Amino acid sequence: MPDKSKTDTSEPKQQRLVRVFISSTFRDMHAERDELVKFVFPELRRRCRERQVEFVEVDLRWGITEEESNRGLVLPLCLDEIKRCKPYFIGLLGERYGWVPKNIPQELIEREPWPKEHLGETGKSVTELEILHGVLNNPEMAEHAFFYFRDPAYIESIPPEKQKDFTAEDAEGAEKLRGLKEKIRAFGVKSNRAVRENYPDPKKLVELALEDLWKVIDKKFPIEGVPTALERERMDHEAFAIARQKVYIGREAYFKRLNDHVTSAGLPLVVLGESGSGKSALIANWAKEYQEDHPGDFMVFHYIGGTADSADYVKILRRIMEEIKERYEPKEKEGIKDLSLFKGTQEDDIPFDPKKVVEIFPVWLAKAAARGRFILVLDALNQLEDRDNAPDLGWMPHFFPENVRVILSTLPGRSLDALEKRHLPAMRVELLSPDERKKLIGEYLARFTRKLSPEIINRMVTAQQTANPLYLKALLKEGIIGGGAIGTAR
Repeated sequence: MPDKSKTDTSEPKQQRLVRVFISSTFRDMHAERDELVKFVFPELRRRCRERQVEFVEVDLRWGITEEESNRGLVLPLCLDEIKRCKPYFIGLLGERYGWVPKNIPQELIEREPWPKEHLGETGKSVTELEILHGVLNNPEMAEHAFFYFRDPAYIESIPPEKQKDFTAEDAEGAEKLRGLKEKIRAFGVKSNRAVRENYPDPKKLVELALEDLWKVIDKKFPIEGVPTALERERMDHEAFAIARQKVYIGREAYFKRLNDHVTSAGLPLVVLGESGSGKSALIANWAKEYQEDHPGDFMVFHYIGGTADSADYVKILRRIMEEIKERYEPKEKEGIKDLSLFKGTQEDDIPFDPKKVVEIFPVWLAKAAARGRFILVLDALNQLEDRDNAPDLGWMPHFFPENVRVILSTLPGRSLDALEKRHLPAMRVELLSPDERKKLIGEYLARFTRKLSPEIINRMVTAQQTANPLYLKALLKEGIIGGGAIGTAR
């Protein structure tokens, strides 16, 4: 019997995100970083919004607390952020080599052994380790990595009392920096990516960085590839689902019940369970597996509360109809001659008036059913906006075509009351057993290469609250990411 435990590291198929890591020494590069933050990144954010792309810069000047620094977490945090930003990287170098850590946390060495070889007398600075990790050790980074070397003459414009912050720490640091720059130049030649050398001041850096970054962003997300509103909504729901596929502990019986439901005929199936019990995670993981096994079936999954417009019943119905229209309406270029099923379906056939939307929705379901199996998943009906008494589900058809298979989920409340009046079959998601909690803890910690003592795991497994998956994950996240009780108990 297949194991329904999952540790999924997938990303949204069409993730429209540019996340850029800025690497440099800090003391002598504040002006450059400030110019990037004030001028380059806002302009890139504006241009990216026009392409429906999210732009995020990672400037760890303000991203590492004193406590994290004291705990030796600077390097692990930097390397983790670089990994999240790949392949976008900016490296700024002046005349300083930067801080050389005396040791590296054991947990980082277990996860990524390579930094260990750079300790001791030949120790490398955090800046060089960032560059090695982010670019030089990864040739595929070449197209999206940019290096800028400041003109040494810039120091002459700095007041004498501050020049020591812009010069090499010592002869050894100067030699290490020279070697690092040579490595970067060699990488640039090998990858046909020129290094921007001797920029005269931070203002010039603005021009260079804006030109370089926009060139690759424009290539990656061309204007003609901007997604439609429907595509954006679909991508947002995919992202919501993927976030719930990361670590999942499920039961084979749940997947079998859902599979049996969509391959048979009958009333919609209602998925029940208390808040945080994992209904959305179950649906997301089952839907992913089902689509992989049945690529020809048409599925629309809608996570109410997962996106900005997802809780409006009119927009839900319009989105479903638009998905059907996009999948099945014939296009002239496809050479499809059988127009009978979609005769007269022009853009205004999907109305905006709520009454007309509700009235025409069953017609569109029938159109989809005539073309094959159509699976409709509506998660979290309890989060519907209370517009036109929507939680009472008067907008939802009482009858669905045989080829339309419907899965619904909700918490107790008006929506569940309305479903119970329809006498629909239901499946309840139970809380985690102690063995399932232990398994979830192990798989969750493995994502961060962390460990807990058997005593702490036992305390967590036996705590009544941790039977709820959402509570257990929040506890683990607080301990791992926030440095809470779990982290201090090791």
